[in-house]
Amino acid sequence: MRKYLSFVVLMIFLFVSSLPVCAQGGRGTDALKKDIHTLQAGQQVNHREYAEIKSILRQKPAPAEFKETVINVGNDPSKGDKKAKLALIEFSDYQ
Repeated sequence: MRKYLSFVVLMIFLFVSSLPVCAQGGRGTDALKKDIHTLQAGQQVNHREYAEIKSILRQKPAPAEFKETVINVGNDPSKGDKKAKLALIEFSDYQ
C-alpha cells in the first residue's frame, strides 16, 4: 500500500512540476487552483479506496490455531533418536 501511495504522490509531483508557469503568458492562478482542486478530489477517491481495501483485508478469517499432534509410530521402522522432539514421518505406497 505504501508503494501505491508513493506512486500517487510521485505522479502528483510530476504533474504539478510539469505545469507551464511563467510570469507572462502563463496560466493564471485560477487554473492552478482548479488543478489543485482536481488533484485533491483524486486523492480523496484514492483514500476511500484504500480504506475500503483495508476493511476487506480485516474481514479475512484468522488462520487456524496451531495444535500440537502426537503420532505413535510404535515398532514401525525408523532412523534416528527415539526421543527426538521432532519426527519426519512419510506415508507412502510402494507399488
